[in-house]
Amino acid sequence: MQPRLGGPALLLLPPLLLLLLLGAGGGDCGARAEVLFRCPPCTPESLAACKPPPGAAAGPAGDARVPCKLVREPGCGCCSVCARLEGERCGVYTPRCGQGLRCYPNPGSELPLRALVHGEGTCEKHGDAEYSASPEQVA
Repeated sequence: MQPRLGGPALLLLPPLLLLLLLGAGGGDCGARAEVLFRCPPCTPESLAACKPPPGAAAGPAGDARVPCKLVREPGCGCCSVCARLEGERCGVYTPRCGQGLRCYPNPGSELPLRALVHGEGTCEKHGDAEYSASPEQVA
């Protein structure tokens, strides 16, 4: 008689496969987890392939643009891009907001995470008072 794979046994299969993948190859499990959840370091080759970000240098004579603040591109990118300024649109896949700014979904957004994924947030300065617990809630 052959064993059947179904019902409760089938529910255990995904976690078991994940454990096997994490445990395969021996060595330090922490090192493998770091590779899974951290960006790899930028190599000299990947940095050499980067183009200068548009708007990073002063424009032609008569253009009063101020050089932008450079930040690393979104995700695990190695190249520099111009940071978003206060009031500019932002999101998960857009360049980061400048220093002291964070990307917030617009107030009243029905689906704030969706808005950020679609680049519909705004770079703003907040004391995070409205996003954190009040003193009454903490006590």
